[in-house]
Amino acid sequence: MGARGRSLIRWCLILALPAIAWSPSVANSAEPEVGGMVTEIHMGQGRVEIGSAGGERHRPATPLLTLRDGDVVATTGDAWVVVVLSGGRGTVRVDESTSPFVVTAPPPTPRGRLHKGLMILEASFDFLSTTSKDAPFGNLGSRAGVRPPVILTPRDGLVLPDSLVFEWRGSQSSRYVIRIVAPDGVVIERANLAGGRFEYPKDAPRLVAGVRYRFQLLPAWHPPQEVWFELVDPAHARTIQHDLREMDAALPGEPSATTAAILRAGFLARSGLLHDARLRVADALVRRPDEPTLHFLLGELSARQGLPREAMEAFAEARFLLSAPAPPR
Repeated sequence: MGARGRSLIRWCLILALPAIAWSPSVANSAEPEVGGMVTEIHMGQGRVEIGSAGGERHRPATPLLTLRDGDVVATTGDAWVVVVLSGGRGTVRVDESTSPFVVTAPPPTPRGRLHKGLMILEASFDFLSTTSKDAPFGNLGSRAGVRPPVILTPRDGLVLPDSLVFEWRGSQSSRYVIRIVAPDGVVIERANLAGGRFEYPKDAPRLVAGVRYRFQLLPAWHPPQEVWFELVDPAHARTIQHDLREMDAALPGEPSATTAAILRAGFLARSGLLHDARLRVADALVRRPDEPTLHFLLGELSARQGLPREAMEAFAEARFLLSAPAPPR
């Protein structure tokens, strides 16, 4: 691993500070209570700025920025931003017609059916609020030459049973051999695969929860790559899916598909399911490739999965989308 990769990992570890508490108890501290978080940003030909309650500080809106009671969200031109309000109050889109928008603290957490959903939503905020807000967008250097293939996901972690998808970065013109190996031998092998994605076939031997499997990628002209993965117990997997539904129910209205994907990815990552979180973000990026928050979150997940170069590329793309004006219509 190069100096840039080591620097990025050290940087991410330093920035992984204790999570912000999204509950009314925060009001006891000197800082204003958390009132929301930025989940989508569209700059267009305008700007999105956040002002503090006292008006003495203004800063640009950035992905997953925590907003506090009294903060003011202001947009100009055709820029807009989506804010998830804490306390299960749904989302708000701030644009030229609704700017400025004053963020407020949530009322006391209600008891009852939605209480669990709100706690699950807080778990998602807990992860998202500890992302690296000042990511190092350093120069990646020349991209000339052939980069060796690398397994993107899963990478040495837990996987939900319904997300047996394996992805790697490589040349579209190359062919690959992949293997899935159990402690007692090869489970499945496929040769002459193009692209960078393999879905575990439904008619293949069933994989068992709690067993550590190895996924091997065998390029023709580069050293083999190997990671391990382990299936989540079916009962725990059902609990995770139930919790995701509870979290959805805790948000009134219907958040956009992008914001919903970000919140679900935050909860999955908080639960130790980085592979599943990454798949959610990657799927959302297919639909919204111009959303900087998705690229930013992909960079955060890549850093935590031990992919420093991919993390820096995703952070750089997020920065580009935040700084480059949209082409005139």
